[in-house]
Amino acid sequence: MLAHVEDGFHAAEAPAMQRSVLEALGLGDRPAPAVVPARLRVEHGADQHLVLVWRNVIVGFVPSGATAPLAAQLAAAGEAALVVTGAVHHAEGAWRVWAGPVPEDGFPPVPAGLDTLAAPETTILGVPVRRLDQRG
Repeated sequence: MLAHVEDGFHAAEAPAMQRSVLEALGLGDRPAPAVVPARLRVEHGADQHLVLVWRNVIVGFVPSGATAPLAAQLAAAGEAALVVTGAVHHAEGAWRVWAGPVPEDGFPPVPAGLDTLAAPETTILGVPVRRLDQRG
């Protein structure tokens, strides 16, 4: 079932979801910046949160302002998958997920306070890797 999203929105927590987005992109660790069309599934996450799934990978969270309408559509969909068209694009140093119609005049700025989770540390086999210039 295709979700109705009026104006579109940026998915929340992009910095924390970079590894997942890159995995879903499937273009290596440093793909060239581009706008990649995406068919996003809306699913229930923990508590009352909704998540966006792309290529079987959770790539972002529905922001609080868009949760209520999508939650109602998800309930109405029953067993059917709720899908929203969108895009993945590179902005402000991170890959961002956009849900809804892609704006013809470019993506709007990311709203302040949308991302609250920290980006995960770089690790090798689970051991944090800290650069020499970051030592205290």
